[in-house]
Order: sequence, then structure tokens, then C-alpha cells
Amino acid sequence: MFQQVTLKDIAREINISIAAVSKALNNSRETSKETQRLVKETAERMNYQPNRAAQSLVNSKTRTIGVIVPNLGYNYFSTALQGIDEEATKNGYTVIACQSMEELDKEEKIVNNIIRSGVDGIIVSLAQHTKNIDLFRKLKQQKMPMVFFDRVTEELNTSKVIVDNVAGAFGAVEHLVKIGCKRIAYMAGPEELLISKRRFEGYKLALHKYKLPFDESLVAHCVFDHAKSIKAATKLLNSKNPPDGIFAFSDRIALSALQAAKNKNLRVPEDIAIIGFNDEPIASFVSPTLSSVHQPVKEIGEMAARILIEEIENGVSIIPKVKLFKTKLVKRESTKKKKIKTLE
Repeated sequence: MFQQVTLKDIAREINISIAAVSKALNNSRETSKETQRLVKETAERMNYQPNRAAQSLVNSKTRTIGVIVPNLGYNYFSTALQGIDEEATKNGYTVIACQSMEELDKEEKIVNNIIRSGVDGIIVSLAQHTKNIDLFRKLKQQKMPMVFFDRVTEELNTSKVIVDNVAGAFGAVEHLVKIGCKRIAYMAGPEELLISKRRFEGYKLALHKYKLPFDESLVAHCVFDHAKSIKAATKLLNSKNPPDGIFAFSDRIALSALQAAKNKNLRVPEDIAIIGFNDEPIASFVSPTLSSVHQPVKEIGEMAARILIEEIENGVSIIPKVKLFKTKLVKRESTKKKKIKTLE
């Protein structure tokens, strides 16, 4: 059975008191430099690991971060978690990651359970239908360090890490306009999601700039379900005056639109151009390859962890931070139409 080395073992090894070992490891002025050197060398040789649980009883810190995301099966969230974990590990923190599976009830249970486990702070990306944020409001009142990323809420003055969704959507729709699309649909995410609303703003701004009329019938709100998104795309394509371009809230929804187009024997991009958002790896492997709006996902995760650790160590009384990352348009085969004219 594994036996963890203790302060008592080190004290016995070099024949000094346990108190002296503890003070030396903590660089106490009550111990000499020579004693500190001897104790640290012995601790390293014996592979001594500090007892985090015991330390937490002293300083009320567990050095553990809770992360709640909608679904780790989504490449976006697994990549963001990688960034969170790397930044946390670098700073001596452990990450507990949980997924709500897009269910509000499960999200609330997970948050309560993870708080009871004694985490020092949480990083959250909301489930698709989360409207009631009372639980998070209570945690803020209790001064729980908290950072939201990607799917955030405007109802709480907390730190947030996001991309410029308006600009990203604007650029995607502008690209469709510049390759000659005249009727551009927006396959939106759930209406509750703030990022879906922001991308809708970018969509409408691009239409306005290029003097294309806004047609509400070209907007379809989708839940994160492949079959339902295919059905929504098919309805758009079967309309009396169908779109010649589709901007989708996410790559997954864009892939549903691509499948719907193939089911109708439409050519992409000749008959209809399609562009997504997130630039997931699969965008490069489908046929035709999918144009998309790239987000620096790993960096977003790293930043969320960095801000949270700062709040944990310096106190949540510091002014909440909002970090805004830029997006990048990645053009692939699904929008490679021949340009009709240059639009300025």
C-alpha cells in the first residue's frame, strides 16, 4: 500500500522536531538558512508532497476550480477545458469538470454539488435554455469567485471571457454578400442564448450595410439537435423564395444545413452557400469543406482560468473583467462562389 511521506518522517530522518520541519518548509525566520536547505533537500529526496487537505483547513483554500459546461462532447468545450486545465495546473490548482448536457435542472444540481465539494471558484458556460440565474446571483452575493465564458449572462456583473460575436457574424454575412448572395438566412441558436442574439445583431448589421432587406422568414431558431436542425434548414430551402446563402450560429447547425441541401440535391456553393461559426476540426473534413468563423478557444479557456485564479487569490472585490477576443473568417469550399462584383 502506498504510504505518503509526512512531516514526522522528515523530522525522524534528520533528527529535528516536526515543528522545525514545518517552519523550515515555510521559510520561517525562526529557522536558519542551513536548516531550511537541509529540510527541503530531505523532503525532495523522500518525495514529500504537501497535504492539500490539511492546508485547506488552515487557509480555507482547496486550490480546486469547478468548471461547468454544456457538453464536453462539443469540440469547443473540450478545447476550452484543455486551456483551463493547463493554466490551472501551472498555478497549482486542480480542475473538476462537469457537463450540464444542456439541461437546466442538471446544471443547478451540478453547481450545488460542486460548491459543496469546496471549490475555491467556478468557471461557467450556460446551458442552452438557462433563463433563471438566481443560483448564480446567490453565489455572487456570497462572494464566490466566478467567471463566465462563451455562453454568458448580462444579468450579473461578473468577469466574462467572450469573442466579439457581433463582428464575427458581420464578417460572415458580409462574405456571403460579396460572393453574390442576395437572400441570406440566419440559422440561429436558442433564443435564450445571449451569443445567438449578438450574432443576430451582426447578421442584421451586414444586411443593413449592403442594403439587403431583412426578412423575418429567413430566421430560424434551432436547438442543438442535428435532426431538428436539418428539419429547420429543409423548411427554409422549401420556402417559396428560398435563401441563396445561410449563415449558421454554429458549425454543427451549418452541417445540418449542408445535409438538408444535399437531401434536396442542391449544389454547395453553386446553388446555396453555407458558413458556420466556431471553426471546429470537422469543418475541414466534410465535403464540401465548410467556411467558418474561427475562435481562439484554447486561449479563451486559459484567460478564464487566469482571471478566476486572480479573483481567488486577490479577492472578488476587484472590478470584474470582460475580456473580448477577436474572431477570424476562414474561407473554404462551401462559400467559394465566383464573385459577381466588388462591394465597398
